[in-house]
Amino acid sequence: MQRKAIALFIGMLVAIGSATPVLAQTSPEDAKDYRSAIMTALRGHIGAASMIVRGLVENNGQLLSHAEGLANAASELDHIFPEGSAVEGSEALPAIWENPDEFQAAIDKMVAATENFEEAASGGDMGAIGGAFREVGMSCRGCHDNFRQSD
Repeated sequence: MQRKAIALFIGMLVAIGSATPVLAQTSPEDAKDYRSAIMTALRGHIGAASMIVRGLVENNGQLLSHAEGLANAASELDHIFPEGSAVEGSEALPAIWENPDEFQAAIDKMVAATENFEEAASGGDMGAIGGAFREVGMSCRGCHDNFRQSD
């Protein structure tokens, strides 16, 4: 019995060790589509959190989940704007790549705002939550005003 367990364990190690991860070559179109998916997630969490923060729906413990979702999605902003991904259908402006330091500052502001909102949501103080949520909105606006095509 012990021999079978050891053999099974060794077999699993060999299988795991021989599995090579596939590194994808992301096309500009796929990069744009992935970016759109992340932005859709951000928009969804912001919309739901807004309903809770404004008292339009009851907070059944979901505000913290939305705050965590915002912070997680914001943490992806650093790598979802590869150069060359402003393909057809993209709302990204060339300013993203022409002014990378300014764009990075806008991303950093968003990441910090969503982390602050997550912290406030975990504390439960509606005054702190409201202020932190306004920071998130301002960080969105700051990026969209300068780096996204207007609707």
